[in-house]
Amino acid sequence: MSDKPATPGDGTVRLTPAAPKAKVAAPQSAPAKAPAPRVVGGNSDAPAGETVKKADFVDRVVARSGVKKKDAKPAIEATLAEIAAIMSAGGELVLPPIGKLKTVKINDLGEGAQVMTLKLRTTKDGAGTSGAGNAKSGVAEDGDDS
Repeated sequence: MSDKPATPGDGTVRLTPAAPKAKVAAPQSAPAKAPAPRVVGGNSDAPAGETVKKADFVDRVVARSGVKKKDAKPAIEATLAEIAAIMSAGGELVLPPIGKLKTVKINDLGEGAQVMTLKLRTTKDGAGTSGAGNAKSGVAEDGDDS
């Protein structure tokens, strides 16, 4: 509304509506579209795999490496014992073919028995696949260390 007097004379001010301002419409373009959300990976149940006992594990390692069983078994047992010691001490273990293994919680059951909750974060380079070796981790696929 305009505050200018419409008719001067009797002392009252009459307001008249002001003309609306012309609105200039912007040229309509397609509205900016947000990128579609990308699902990285949802939580899902782990596939039901087989249970592998230590003797079978040793046999698989011997078959994959070509080393004699009498030479491989002590090294495998020492490796497993060291992993158990690191995890029971609450540590983290970074193993490139597998990923990062971290102790989250330890419940002592008494008499040396424990229940450990572990978290495993796999690596991008195909952890859990059945490939032989990994060039990024420095492991030669043919067993040659050169």
